[in-house]
Formats: sequence, structure tokens, C-alpha cells
Amino acid sequence: MEQLLQPRWWPPAEWASLAGSVGPPTARAILVAVLAWLVARAACSSFERASLRTKADASLRLLVGRVVYLAIIGLGAITILGTLGVPLSTLVTAVGVIGIAISLALQDILKNFFAGTYLLFERPFRIGDEISIKEHRGVVETIGIRTTALRTADNVEVLIPNATVFSDVVLNRTHERPADE
Repeated sequence: MEQLLQPRWWPPAEWASLAGSVGPPTARAILVAVLAWLVARAACSSFERASLRTKADASLRLLVGRVVYLAIIGLGAITILGTLGVPLSTLVTAVGVIGIAISLALQDILKNFFAGTYLLFERPFRIGDEISIKEHRGVVETIGIRTTALRTADNVEVLIPNATVFSDVVLNRTHERPADE
């Protein structure tokens, strides 16, 4: 009688192994993904609210907020892969190899990124300052991750790579800075 109730095309032992291998780890991975996303959004918005009360530069606040968000998402991704059974050593090896390949391929972009990060922290000039870099002279409009934007007297926007700003002589023509800065 028991054999009549069992399908011939799928034995019960395979049903149990399928439910055990797909069900709970996948459900936990989905739960971790949702929680990581919610925590990352909450941490980012909490940081933005807290940093608005400070005198921190808007570009710097945006950069730190994005780093916080991506760090939490990255930890969530590592946890998800661990939940699904991917060994941590495999993940670290893969990330290392991919990181080396990407850094070699994007060497100039990374140079500009780190120079831009340095400029945001060091602040040798600020938005609104009149500066000269090489043959370009203008008012600083933005200091981004990759480029610094100047507006010339002819109303031309000049985008200068941050690696150039970092390595060349910069003349800051702004006469006065407020005493509190």
C-alpha cells in the first residue's frame, strides 16, 4: 500500500534532501539580504542626519555615507555566501584575484579616486576659492571623487583630474578665509 502512494519518478529520500538543502539556507540568505539592506539604509540615513549638525563638507559627508552603506552591504554579502555554504577562504581568494585584476585595469581611475579622497580630507582649497592649476584659472565649483571642476572667467567649466591637482602646483588666489576655518 505504501508503494502505491509514492511516486515512481521521485523517491521520498530525494524529497527530504531537496527540502533540507534548498529550503532553510535559501530562506536564511534571503532574510540576511533584506536585513543587510535595511540596516545599510538606516545607517546611511542616520549618518546623514548626524552629519548635518556638523560643519563637514557636503562632498565628504556623501563619500562617508556611501562607504558606510557599501561596507554593510559587503558584510551582508559575505554572510549570505557563508549561509549558502561557500567557504570563506574561497571568497577571500576570489576577491583578492579580482581586486588585483581590477586595480591594474583601473589604475588611472584609482589614482584619481585616492587623490580626490585626499583633497576632500586635506582641503587645500574649498568650493568658491579661485585657484590656478597649470594653465587653468577659475573658481572651484565641485571637488569630486575623480575630478575637480573650475569655472573660468569666460564661464567655461574645466574638469581637471584629481591626480593632476594632487601632483601639480596649485595657486590659491582667494585672499581671505573665515577665521573659524
